[in-house]
Amino acid sequence: MWGEDMTYTNVNPRDPQLKQGASSAFTGFRADIEGLRAVAIGLVFLFNAQVPFFNGGFIGVDVFFVISGFLITGLLVREVERTGTVSLAAFYARRARRILPSATLVLLVTLLVCAAVLPQERVQAIALDGLAATLQVANWWFLSFDASTLAPQIADSPLLHYWSLAVEEQFYLLWPVTVLLVAAHARRRGRDARRALVMAIAVITLVSWALHAVLSVLAFQAAFFSGPTRAWQLGAGALLALTAPTVTRWAQRHLGAHAAQWLAGSGALLLLTTPLWSARWGLSITATLATAATALIIAAGGLPGAPTVVARLLSTPVVRFAGRLSYVWYLWHVPFLVAAESMGVHSWRLLLGVELLAAVPAVATMLLVERPFLVSTRFRATRSGLLLGALATTVAGGVALTLALV
Repeated sequence: MWGEDMTYTNVNPRDPQLKQGASSAFTGFRADIEGLRAVAIGLVFLFNAQVPFFNGGFIGVDVFFVISGFLITGLLVREVERTGTVSLAAFYARRARRILPSATLVLLVTLLVCAAVLPQERVQAIALDGLAATLQVANWWFLSFDASTLAPQIADSPLLHYWSLAVEEQFYLLWPVTVLLVAAHARRRGRDARRALVMAIAVITLVSWALHAVLSVLAFQAAFFSGPTRAWQLGAGALLALTAPTVTRWAQRHLGAHAAQWLAGSGALLLLTTPLWSARWGLSITATLATAATALIIAAGGLPGAPTVVARLLSTPVVRFAGRLSYVWYLWHVPFLVAAESMGVHSWRLLLGVELLAAVPAVATMLLVERPFLVSTRFRATRSGLLLGALATTVAGGVALTLALV
């Protein structure tokens, strides 16, 4: 979801072409993907504020998962092809610098505010949510309450949204190991590593999708929260990153000179209309359409030629800024919503306003916490990044455990 900061990938983000939304390759900086993150967070906001006709806005999380699978797999595969291996320590250190400082700050602030204003019993319950979030198992923790419906004990947790971060972290833990093992096995057999990865990830993706489809009927919450039923969305992005040349050839051969416009337009239309029909289609079909729509938009942005209309819209400065802010904004908006609802605010217009208000601490967090840790030379070393991750986990876990036991 937010494991890789797209402002700092393989090219200069101040390249004049990028200001025009140019994005002619699957690798390097993708201004349109940065903007796509803004669309994703917007859908989540509409859903959580209970805006009419957007009951399916939860697909914003689906969009984030596809983006993560695409970006992270692309980085890992390029490292394998460049060096013959993957530095697991360096990978985990980068993830720690990117994700943990902001996540830890919001978690600690939320826990301390709750401790100051809520009854002890409620504080203890939220502290356990915080401990699960710190240990990156929040999705399994929330799922343990009820596999079929959203249990009342967790429905109003200000840390409920940490479930999606847990899915991401579990992906980051296992995915580089998977890429490394498959690539090494392929080399030993004298086979192409990229082709071997496509086959392995295709199997994982299909199995995960089938599991998601079955559980979406039998145990809705299990399909929604669990890592195995979300792996196919990350896998879809991964397959797109691996098959970029094939996608380009197919699109140009079958769709002609306007291939990118067709793909981007179809993806955008599908993405924006899917939430309107989610109640009729159900979770599995809705998630499948959202995943396909995201893949179409990403694929279109990577085709050679002038940027599509969709890519130009996604690459405008305001949209890109919202996309850049999306991670910390996502972290702050749920505590704000829960606080507002506890004070009797239930109008979707007011709730949407509260979510917009959460942009204030989000911007401050981005400027004072997120960016410094990303660009600081002090934390660029692998060892420093790993120590940062250990320190953040220890402090947040210690505070959460203390509040849970008091």
